[in-house]
Amino acid sequence: MYRQIVLYLPSNIVPAICSFLLVVVYTRLLTPESFGVYSLAFSAVLVAQTALFYALPIAITRFHPGASLEGREVSFLKSAYTVFYAGAAVVAAIGFSLVTLLPMGSVSGAPALLVVPVLLARAAVSMNQAFNRSANRLGRYNTIECAHAVLGLVAGVALVLVLGPSAEAVMLGLLVAALTCALRDVRLLSLPLRRRDVPLDRGTVRHLLGYAWPLVMVAITASLLQLSDRFLLGGLGDAAMLGVYAVAYSLVERPMALICSAVSTATFSLAVQVMERDGREAGRIQAGRNGAVLLALTLPACAGLALTAPYVSAALVGPAFRDGVAALIPIMCVTALLHGVRSHFIDHAFHLSGRSSRMMWSYGPAAIANLVLNLVLIPRFGMFGAAWSGLVAQALAVIVGWSVGRRVFPLWVPLAEVGRIVGSVAVMAVVLSLVSFPLNGFGLIQAVALGGCAFLATALLLNVAGARDRLVWPRHRLRSP
Repeated sequence: MYRQIVLYLPSNIVPAICSFLLVVVYTRLLTPESFGVYSLAFSAVLVAQTALFYALPIAITRFHPGASLEGREVSFLKSAYTVFYAGAAVVAAIGFSLVTLLPMGSVSGAPALLVVPVLLARAAVSMNQAFNRSANRLGRYNTIECAHAVLGLVAGVALVLVLGPSAEAVMLGLLVAALTCALRDVRLLSLPLRRRDVPLDRGTVRHLLGYAWPLVMVAITASLLQLSDRFLLGGLGDAAMLGVYAVAYSLVERPMALICSAVSTATFSLAVQVMERDGREAGRIQAGRNGAVLLALTLPACAGLALTAPYVSAALVGPAFRDGVAALIPIMCVTALLHGVRSHFIDHAFHLSGRSSRMMWSYGPAAIANLVLNLVLIPRFGMFGAAWSGLVAQALAVIVGWSVGRRVFPLWVPLAEVGRIVGSVAVMAVVLSLVSFPLNGFGLIQAVALGGCAFLATALLLNVAGARDRLVWPRHRLRSP
């Protein structure tokens, strides 16, 4: 299991690096208004892709191995890609109709017209990658994920330099990258046409649709909770506000998503294995230990990013974005921490119990609260109103999710371990608040190094996650006869 996680690291690390470079480069090439228009268009792509094309790749990952073992892989894939093309045709028809018939505000024109092609090309890549992952084609999967991220950034920058600093140039770069990577697996994409000798399995189609439908509903609600603030800020505020907001969000969300995904990938399957082998109580305790590991990595990361926000802003973003980004990052760090705890710890109660549909009880009220708060606060407080709305909504999702989750699978919480983690972070916060550094890249490196050393030293002293025992134990073993 751990070897698999290590082998998949390039597909997580390279896109994360490209996300940071995207912020560094585009905040110097684009105005806040142009970046805001790009952010709004790309948010539409993300929401539609998550809501409409997220469940089918999950279904492929879940059911392809079984179909392969039963000797019906080609029939299964033909059915899956047929469902994909039918959905893509419907989405294309509705999407282009909306773009041409309805006013798109600041995203009107070329950025709006590019939303649907980018969406469909990225969805095709996701379909192909689901097969590569389920078939254990690790090299191909990593290559395409890395190429998709790198090519999107390189093509976007090149087109900005050629066509001018506009949102459509960035979107065209994303389209070039997605099409190139999708066509890398053209044999998969063309399978429904090539294998006419294999009949379409209507039972598989019904099974895929039945499995995907509940996930689509959860994904739509989660997307509204996560990204609706951008659309409301773009409509109730202005593109410049949205540009600053999107930059701050990217700087916080990407590293947190990387940490949470890495921890969850390694620990959730362990909790499942423990529960299957040793029973529900053992699984409950293992899930609690997993949560402690998650908190030991996310809490210092969020606190450190919030405390070093001025250095991050000065070193990574362009001058027109810096003040707003520095002010937004601390609020968004708290939001990201709440989101990570909910998605990668609390939500595991629903997955372990096999009652994932209950997640709607936490996602639904939080999504509604986020919408209402944004409508009230954005006209008065602009991007800060959107940031505080997101924080309150995520806090509500945590509270409701914890309450509902305990009824289906009461997760164990190691309170002593949580106290040690909080204490280590508190020491780090005190140290960073007492020292100042120059507002540049060198100052950022110094602040990160000091905060990291303060946290690690305190964590060793308090034995967070058994860190001191892990260092001491090998020496005892070497001295033993």
